[in-house]
Amino acid sequence: MKTLLLSIGGLLCSHLASAQLAPADDKAIRAVVAHWDANLNNHRFQEMTTYTTKDISFITPVGMHWKGQSQLIKGHEELFKMYKGVPFKPSNTTVRGITPEVAVANEEMAIGAAYPPDGVNRGTNREAPSRDLVTMVLVKKSGQWLVAAGQVTKIDEKAIKQAHPVATVKK
Repeated sequence: MKTLLLSIGGLLCSHLASAQLAPADDKAIRAVVAHWDANLNNHRFQEMTTYTTKDISFITPVGMHWKGQSQLIKGHEELFKMYKGVPFKPSNTTVRGITPEVAVANEEMAIGAAYPPDGVNRGTNREAPSRDLVTMVLVKKSGQWLVAAGQVTKIDEKAIKQAHPVATVKK
C-alpha cells in the first residue's frame, strides 16, 4: 500500500511539473500576447495570421463568434472602425501552463471611449471607456506558440462589488 501511495504521489508531482512552463516558453507566450495587444492599437490585423492558428475560435464581448483567421481579421477590421485612435492598455497579464504545449493567458484591458459605428463623434454616440478581461488559449506547434482560442468579457464593476469578495478583480 505504501508503494502504491508513493507511486500515485510521484505521478501527480510529475504531472504538475510538466505543466510548468520553461522561462523561454513564458517569454514567447508573452511576446505573442504583446503582439496581439499592439495590433489592437495599430490596427494591423493581417499580422494576426503570424501568431494564431488557422482554425482560431474567438468570442467578442457582445457574443460574436469568429471562426478561423479570415473571420478574425475581417471581424476586427469592421469592429475597430469605431476604435480609431482609441487606446487599448493591457495590465495584469498572467500565463499558466496546462501542458508543455498548451497554455492560458489572461490580461485586463482598459479601453478608451469609442464612437460607434465609425469612430466619428456625433455628440450622441459615445461609448464609455471600459475594462475587459481577455482570455487566450495558446498551443505550441512546430516550436511556435499560437493563439488557438480567445474570449473577451466586459468587467462589470457594479456586479463585482455586489458579489462575494472572492469574485473581485484587481484594479
